[in-house]
Amino acid sequence: MKVIVAGKDGRTRPLLFPITSKAPGPDRRCVEIPETEAKRAKLYTPAWVIVGEFNVDDLATSWALESIVPVGQFTRRFMAKVAAEAAAAIRAKNIRSILRQ
Repeated sequence: MKVIVAGKDGRTRPLLFPITSKAPGPDRRCVEIPETEAKRAKLYTPAWVIVGEFNVDDLATSWALESIVPVGQFTRRFMAKVAAEAAAAIRAKNIRSILRQ
């Protein structure tokens, strides 16, 4: 799942949150993907977005974002829920980021 943010340096960066079909443990910060959202995104259920970790990529050089044809999509309402949970994890310093190279 990709969320685009402006960094402190003013550069736009995508945050790539993992999606899993394996039930996360109780120590993992995640948002369960409702069945209707999973259908829109062309995912199988059950599925979760892990908001306790993400990869940081560079829009200009990313190989992960080469395809511009979306497979599916989530609604703005669900994306807002995921963003709120990720923001809460960041504020709580309960998140791990990995710079992709």
